[in-house]
Amino acid sequence: MESTINFIKEKMHDAGDSIEEVQNVGNTERIISVVAGALLTFYGMQKKETMLGKGLTFVGGLLITRGTTGFCPVNKGINRNSILA
Repeated sequence: MESTINFIKEKMHDAGDSIEEVQNVGNTERIISVVAGALLTFYGMQKKETMLGKGLTFVGGLLITRGTTGFCPVNKGINRNSILA
């Protein structure tokens, strides 16, 4: 995980962006997203032959991505930044 964070920081630095300009999800929401995403992904994998299982796995993956990157495209779309809250 540390190497992923360092990789993201390097890429942002190369692009000239700061973390504050890229992240829009606060730490509490990030933790909740990763935990909920892991649970949904685990449950979805148990039911992987059904459409529900595939959907849960997909949504779980999105939540894990949201939590690990600290970026949410929905937050950006509605101009919300929970880091500042």
